Amino acid sequence: MKVLGYLVLLLGVWMMVSPQAIIGLQELKWIAKYAFPGEAFLGALVAAGSFLLIRPSKSQE
Repeated sequence: MKVLGYLVLLLGVWMMVSPQAIIGLQELKWIAKYAFPGEAFLGALVAAGSFLLIRPSKSQE
């Protein structure tokens, strides 16, 4: 489950960064072409939700 959590976290971080790529380096502006309205907010929610998958399971406590 932790691997899935880290993959979802990576997806959330990508979603937060991609809309802002338009103001960055010329080489990275292609990333912004795939952004959609509200993606940064949704990415923050996805990243926050990923911590539910990353947290230690109750059996480890």
